[in-house]
Amino acid sequence: MKSESRRIALLIGQDVGFCRDMIRGIRAYAIDKRNWVFQNGPPESSVIEAFRQWKPHGIIAQLLTADLAREVLRLRKPLVDTSCSVPRLRVPIVDADHQAVGRMAAEHFLERGYRHFGFFGSPWAHYSKLREASFRQRLAEAGHTVSACYVEYLLRAAALIEWKHAAGRVRRWLEGLPKPVAIVAANDIPARELADTCLRIGLRVPDDVALLGVDNDDLECGLTSPPLSSVATPARRIGYEAAELLDELMAGKPPPREPIFLPPVAVVTRQSTDTLAIHDAAVVAALNFIRGHAADEIRVDDVARHAAQGRRMLEYKFRDLVGHTILEEIRRVRVQWVKQLLSDTDLAMPAIARRSGFSTPQRMSVVFRQVTGLTPSAYRQQAQVRNDY
Repeated sequence: MKSESRRIALLIGQDVGFCRDMIRGIRAYAIDKRNWVFQNGPPESSVIEAFRQWKPHGIIAQLLTADLAREVLRLRKPLVDTSCSVPRLRVPIVDADHQAVGRMAAEHFLERGYRHFGFFGSPWAHYSKLREASFRQRLAEAGHTVSACYVEYLLRAAALIEWKHAAGRVRRWLEGLPKPVAIVAANDIPARELADTCLRIGLRVPDDVALLGVDNDDLECGLTSPPLSSVATPARRIGYEAAELLDELMAGKPPPREPIFLPPVAVVTRQSTDTLAIHDAAVVAALNFIRGHAADEIRVDDVARHAAQGRRMLEYKFRDLVGHTILEEIRRVRVQWVKQLLSDTDLAMPAIARRSGFSTPQRMSVVFRQVTGLTPSAYRQQAQVRNDY
């Protein structure tokens, strides 16, 4: 006997890599759901009537505006939102952890010694506000402030009109920022617009303006010169878990009480942030030495000797220019190497400890947990799940 088909409506655009990867994740979950049938359309009001006539059993949607959300809710079908654009919606959400995205962006710039910062995003999208708030909070902890500029870019037609009217304001904002400045954009699309504006007005990327996007869309990041760095988000996993949640909702299970937010993967560093915003030769030499030799069980005295600087003076400069001690920087770099080895290899913990400069696996585990809040094994498990999708 044939099982009744389950019609799944996807209100998800396909014009950016994040959305396409999310749809791939949905399909990965549904690979053995042979009775699932999909219809896809853009997250716009114009498709709602067609979906109503199609009578879907469930919906996965990017609810980009309150008006769209109201129209989709009127369909009275199990629904999962994957955009977190409209605050206070009583709808199950599966999306990236936007606060973690903002913190990761701040850490990326702090590691490079920046002291001036900007945020460029949507004036109303809730996820953009969450990313900005955590970006600001982490930088405030380091004693820094953030200048912000807002332009709408989510809805393509409206974005083109808005950008045309805002171009002069954006240009003046960029020109007025103290240099060098590090700017994170809420997505790769506005980051690319900023890169193009910098080119037109003669600002050098990354020397004057370091730019970081979000979502790691290969096409968007590669259309600029130089290519854009970006915070990679787990789009496929978001799609997979959204489909899994929708399946549970269609089976009559209650929705989760809290949104499901998945941590960002990593910063993918390209040329737009591949620089150090520090002009002290001794500190730059020390940072480069640490990045190249942290796995060699170096000590603070080794770093000071290589930088040709007295230890006390170098420590003072580090605290002033980098925001933490030399030892903390050594540990940070080692933990980054541990993360990479945990994510990209099947090496045992003793081998990872040796390759990343820790004396024992136990010492590695203690430091790793202090920095990340996770054990190496737990981090590896999370990374492997993300890599699967």
